[in-house]
Amino acid sequence: MMLFKLSTRNIRKSMQNYLIYFATLILGVAIFYVFNALGSQTVMLKVSSNTEEIIGLMNEAMSVVSVFVSIVLGFLVVYASTFLMKRRKKEFGIYLTLGMGKTQVAKILVIETLLIGVISLVIGLLLGIGISQGMSVVTANLFEADMTNFRFMVSISAIIKTIIYFAIMYVIVMALDVIIVSRAKLINLLYAGAKAQKNHAKNPVVCVLVFIVAAILLGTAYYKVTAGVRTISDFQGLGIQIAKGIIGTFLVFWSVSGMLLAIVKRCRRFYYKGINSFSVKELGSRINTTVFSGGIICLLLFFTICILSSSVAIRNSMNHVLETCIPVDVQFSKLYSYDAAEDYDMTGHNVEENLKACDIDTSKLTDVTEMHLYAPEDIHIGDFFGKKFAESGSDYFKYASMETMHIGDYNAFVSSFGGTTIDLAEDEYVILCNYGEMEPRYNEGLAEGQTVTIKGKTYHPKYSTCVNGIVHISNSESNEGVLLVPDSTDLSDCNYWYDIYSANYNTTDQVEIDALNKYYSDANFYKLQEAKTEAVLGEDGSYYSMNCETSKRLRDNSVGLTAMIVFIGIYLGVVFLISGAAILSLKELSEAADSKEKYRILRRIGVDEKKIRHSLLAQSGVFFAMPLLLAIVHSVFGMQTAMFILTVFGRGGLLGSILLAAAIILVIYGFYFAITYICSRKIISE
Repeated sequence: MMLFKLSTRNIRKSMQNYLIYFATLILGVAIFYVFNALGSQTVMLKVSSNTEEIIGLMNEAMSVVSVFVSIVLGFLVVYASTFLMKRRKKEFGIYLTLGMGKTQVAKILVIETLLIGVISLVIGLLLGIGISQGMSVVTANLFEADMTNFRFMVSISAIIKTIIYFAIMYVIVMALDVIIVSRAKLINLLYAGAKAQKNHAKNPVVCVLVFIVAAILLGTAYYKVTAGVRTISDFQGLGIQIAKGIIGTFLVFWSVSGMLLAIVKRCRRFYYKGINSFSVKELGSRINTTVFSGGIICLLLFFTICILSSSVAIRNSMNHVLETCIPVDVQFSKLYSYDAAEDYDMTGHNVEENLKACDIDTSKLTDVTEMHLYAPEDIHIGDFFGKKFAESGSDYFKYASMETMHIGDYNAFVSSFGGTTIDLAEDEYVILCNYGEMEPRYNEGLAEGQTVTIKGKTYHPKYSTCVNGIVHISNSESNEGVLLVPDSTDLSDCNYWYDIYSANYNTTDQVEIDALNKYYSDANFYKLQEAKTEAVLGEDGSYYSMNCETSKRLRDNSVGLTAMIVFIGIYLGVVFLISGAAILSLKELSEAADSKEKYRILRRIGVDEKKIRHSLLAQSGVFFAMPLLLAIVHSVFGMQTAMFILTVFGRGGLLGSILLAAAIILVIYGFYFAITYICSRKIISE
């Protein structure tokens, strides 16, 4: 009982030390519960069978990610506990001096860890249960689900999983604490507080040279992953740029501490004003002793910004893509053998005739249009590139045929859903493209006025840029280029490529729409063709079967993929953010505890409390701002690379995603900064 009372008294007395530890544990528990409770929450949602499968896959992915998250949080908890142990060594030495055995001291630590663990688990779970209800609404919104079955939900499986994972962390912490106490010598414990961390002065000239090296490494890496990104052909090349960025980050933190004092000293009016000289030296000392941890925190914040911004940007982009790339309810297509149209007997084998031959019901379809795509052997994709891209482009583009179709087919298609038609003169052409990687290649060639000759007639570009559009409905901007030519253009000698049959449903009744989506689903549609194999494939089997895509299926797949990316992105981003902010906070508290005597001296020589607090606030502000500012600079270039890689998901919504990521970072990072400043102020006031 005595040890229990002593443990509770210790926790209350050392609350300024434990506050960061408590906050980190509570947030970790809450976040872990929220994302592991998604599986139970999504059971309530009324969704299609296809979406249900996607949700199941997402929940499995979350379980795998949770293992990684638990490892990250585990390291963070162990690090925080180790920090607290270092701050309390003198206290343990006093216990031993007063006659208490190491076993009893170890029991105190075990009781304290259990109390902190139980309290943080209870508060964290209650917070997580509350947040998870809001997450249910977000999930339903992402999956466009029916919320009629929604109710307040507590996931027992997520609670059990959270308790097990964090119990393992606490057991490891207890074991490490006991080992530290059992192996410590009394003399080391008693004089632990007197052992100041060595702070070696750095030569300013060397620091400037190191900073220049860091700037060169970061500058070349920034250029390579943005303007020179197309020169990176493999993961090894990307890995080199990442390594340069990491090394450059650590070199910046190493050099800044030595440069800071030398630069500020030259500003004599500022340096000798008030206690600025004291503040600058203290700040330089802090940065000097946190080179490694500062670099790690900067990289964690960089990952956080990129992960949060990219995941939310993908969601926003996909919303735009779904509106522009899936304009009709259903689309049938048939790929033909690569033969010249004049030698190709299509009688009975185009999409419309195949649908009839297979007795597939099309009575509920309206706004029907049909497009014919050709692949001319003498018109290649690379022919439309600008000189710069043509010289550096892949050989594939030099020989791959450019998909070609008559403008009349395209105009009929876009007219069926109210799109913008295009008028072409007899000697004009247009390139239809929405794939971000290909657009600049075409745009450069179109701006140069690239011409194309078909059967002796020369055609000029109508526009100096591509027209954003599609012929195949898709849940991504994947149209790599279609050549639109006047209806009078003779394509009879060209290879016949695709027959595309598009339509809308002629009903607004949701029950009928659901039935039609089920009727034209993958499994059912191919089953309908199986009974008429000869009609579809031909007697010799030389034809391809038809493919069917519905707006519903494409949207479900897209929503499921983006929801998975958004949830995993937020999950990892917030965990990285908490980890970086917590490590920074613990470092700041450690520095404040080591500097208590310095602040006592300031008070003795007459410095008022307001100036001391202002100095502490300035030091903490700069200390927190440095890794964040460098992480923001990294992110300016990193986000460009991320969005280039993720071009297939679409473009747009980046500003909104950055603002949302900034809000999340400011709230959590600002929360840790506020707690750190308050606790540091209490420490130096003791």
